[in-house]
Amino acid sequence: MKRALVGLVLLALVAAGCGEAVEWPTTSAATTTTTGPTTTAGPTTTVEATSTSAATTTSPTTSTSLAGGEAGGLAGEIDRLIVATEALRGRRFLTPVEVTLVSPEEMAARVRANLQEELDPEDVAVEQAFTRLLGMLPGEVDLAAAIEDLYAEQVVGYYDGDTGELVVASGGDLTPLGRTIVVHELVHALADQHFGMSATLDELVETGRYHEAAALQALAEGDATYFQMVFLQGLTADEQVQALLESFEADTSVLDSLPDWFAEDLTFPYEWGFRFVEHLVEDGGIAAVDQAYLLLPTTVEQIMHPIAYLSREPARPVALPATALEGYQIHEEGGFGEWNLMLYLLGGVGDGDATVAAAGWGGDAYRLHWNGTEVAFAYLYEGDTPRDAEELAAALVPSLRSRMAVGAPVTDEAAGSTLLEGSDFAFVQRVGNRVLAIVAGEPGVGRALVGALRLPSPG
Repeated sequence: MKRALVGLVLLALVAAGCGEAVEWPTTSAATTTTTGPTTTAGPTTTVEATSTSAATTTSPTTSTSLAGGEAGGLAGEIDRLIVATEALRGRRFLTPVEVTLVSPEEMAARVRANLQEELDPEDVAVEQAFTRLLGMLPGEVDLAAAIEDLYAEQVVGYYDGDTGELVVASGGDLTPLGRTIVVHELVHALADQHFGMSATLDELVETGRYHEAAALQALAEGDATYFQMVFLQGLTADEQVQALLESFEADTSVLDSLPDWFAEDLTFPYEWGFRFVEHLVEDGGIAAVDQAYLLLPTTVEQIMHPIAYLSREPARPVALPATALEGYQIHEEGGFGEWNLMLYLLGGVGDGDATVAAAGWGGDAYRLHWNGTEVAFAYLYEGDTPRDAEELAAALVPSLRSRMAVGAPVTDEAAGSTLLEGSDFAFVQRVGNRVLAIVAGEPGVGRALVGALRLPSPG
């Protein structure tokens, strides 16, 4: 889907100047990037003692006071992290990077303010209706409140490209975990200055190319996470243990209260992006990571299966015929992608079955209709082979049946279709290497979509 919500809830906010979540290994940091000018300048450091302290810009040789300690030492440590990041990533900063330390309370307040400003209430309402229809979200969960609470709990750092500011929550001296988070965000700043990542991401989001934006986000988070881990490995054994213990002490009560798929989606760009970048480094060194920003991955499949990126395997062009539903509007449409297919439509079967069923993804298209309270979703998939489509259809039926309010399946073998109807509606049809899936909260609307989109029967 659009991925402006839930796991990539802050993807839209990245383009708008708020941030995106990062997890290592149980503590998240948000990042926002925009392209910086290309004039050469040395690094600078801004240290904010508390939420009420004035920020002070310093050079590596300048010392300022910091709420019960020596700001000069902290500023110097951040400057050393800037130099270390440049060495690890093989790139120099082109413009100054301001690093601002705020209290955890100030960080939570900033995140809440950004979310309240940037999140579209209708997007949240549509996502809530869709995930409830699919049986993914319990009825008592308020998605908007959960998102706000989750990110206020999880975000411990972000890079704001609008201001050139890297903001990190810290109670004083940087801990081992805090230093790795600073390195993570500095990698984002480097990628932004050298490759114009944010400008590209802005364009992808603004033009509705959310699938490509998700792939770019995974590249960026994989880049930052990979070099964050390289930095961690350079710490002493005691510091590594301390960083790990810090991550275990993080408050994850909000995340723990949500369905498991929330965390899976939240960590996708970091876990899978890390694997992607790791593969690139093994194949061609750091230069291969740089090259990926110039020749971007275009599908999430390329992130999940780096060989598809290295072989430049494109998505198959898939388009849904035009549809119009009385009382409904088209809320969004685009490419769903292999990860969303596994997460949303195949979440009702085992992980192994979902992985196999989604692995043959070649291309797809979706359309989400909305009437203010109910959603109607149409999805057209094209597998690499007819066998791939057969595996998907075979997994979709039990997955949807297990989670939706539908009755026993009614199969039409001649049409290659299965109907699931109750208070909700689901329809799955396979013809050749294509699969059509339709789900709706109103059965009559679901039947109307089937009438408009049903695949021609084989033969």
